[in-house]
Amino acid sequence: MNLILFRYILKQFFLIFFATLFVLAAVVLMFDIIELLRNASKRENVAFLDVAVLGLLKSPQMIHIILPFVILLSGIIFLFRMNRTSELIVMRAVGLSVWNFTLPLILATFIIGVFDTTVFNPFSALTAKKYERLEEKVGMKSRNPFSFTEKGLWLREQKNENPIVIRAGRLRQENKNVMLDNITVFELNPNDTLIRQIDAPSGILKDGELVLDNAFSFNPNEEKSEKISEISFQTDFNLERILERFDEPNTMSFWKFPQFIQFLKESGFSPLTHQMYWHELIAFPVFLVAMVLIGIVFTLPPTNRQGRVLLRLILALSCGFLLFFLGRVTSVLGLSQNLPLILAAWGPALIVIPLCVSALLHLEDG
Repeated sequence: MNLILFRYILKQFFLIFFATLFVLAAVVLMFDIIELLRNASKRENVAFLDVAVLGLLKSPQMIHIILPFVILLSGIIFLFRMNRTSELIVMRAVGLSVWNFTLPLILATFIIGVFDTTVFNPFSALTAKKYERLEEKVGMKSRNPFSFTEKGLWLREQKNENPIVIRAGRLRQENKNVMLDNITVFELNPNDTLIRQIDAPSGILKDGELVLDNAFSFNPNEEKSEKISEISFQTDFNLERILERFDEPNTMSFWKFPQFIQFLKESGFSPLTHQMYWHELIAFPVFLVAMVLIGIVFTLPPTNRQGRVLLRLILALSCGFLLFFLGRVTSVLGLSQNLPLILAAWGPALIVIPLCVSALLHLEDG
C-alpha cells in the first residue's frame, strides 16, 4: 500500500476520532454535572465549583466506558465521509482492495486501545481516587473510615466520644473471620490527642469485635506500659466491609494489578473481581478493533448508489450495542465462575472479529 495514502487515512481517522470523542465526552460531562447538581441540592454548602471539579474528575472513567462507541461512530463517520466524497470509489477504481483502507483503521484503533490501557488507565485511576476524596470532603458521600494498601490497613472507629484508630500490618481471611498481624490501636480523646497506645502481634476480627492477644499498653501521660493477655474492642468493621472495599478495581492502575492480585491470594481473599477487570483491560484493544470492524462492515458498500444509509447506520449501532451488552454478560458469567475469566474477557471480541472479517472477504470477492 502507498505510504502517503496510509498516512492520509490515519490522519483523517484520528481527526474524526478526536472530534467525536470531544463531542461525546462533553455531552456525558454535561449530564454528569446535572446529576451531581441534583444530588448537591439535597446537601448544604456544596459550591458549583466543587460540582464542576467532581464532574471533571469523573470524566476519565466515563471516557473509558464510552470509548468503544466513540470508535464505532468514528469508523462510521469516516467511511460515510469517504463514500460521500467518492474517495473510496476512486481507490477501488485504481485497484486497491478493501484491506488497503481497512488496515489503517484497525491499526489506529489498536493503538488507541493500547494507549487507553497502559497510559490513560493509570491517569483515570488517579482521578477516580481524587473524585472519592473530594466527594467525601464536600459532604456528598459519607466519609470512609477504612484505608487499605498493600502495606496494610488503617481504620478509624468512633463508638463513643473517644475515637480509636486501628492499624494492621497484614491481614488474611480464615473462614468468616479476619486474622490481623502487627496491630497497633490508638485510643484518642475528642481532640485527637493520644490517650493510650496498644500493640499486639496478632488479633482476630469476628462478630463485630476485635480481639487482641498478648498486647502491650502504653500510656504517654504516665510513661509506663503494661502487658494485657487479652483485650477487645467493639467495631462495625467486618469481613463484608473489607470485601466491599476491595471491589473497586477502577481506582487502581493497570500496572499495579498483578502485585495486588498476588497479595489478595496470599491473604486468602478472592481476587476474582480484580482479575476479571485486569483481563478486560488487557483485551480492551482487541474489543475496540471488533467495534471498528462492525462499523466498517455496515458502512462499506461497493458503491454509494445502494442507498439505505440510515438503515445501515442503525444496524451498525445496534450491533455495537449488542457487542457491548455481550461483553457485560460474559463479565458477569466470569465473576460468577460460570465461565473462565480469559474466555469471559476475550470471548465477545474473538467471536465478532472473525465474523466481520468473513463479511469483508465476502464484500471484497462478491
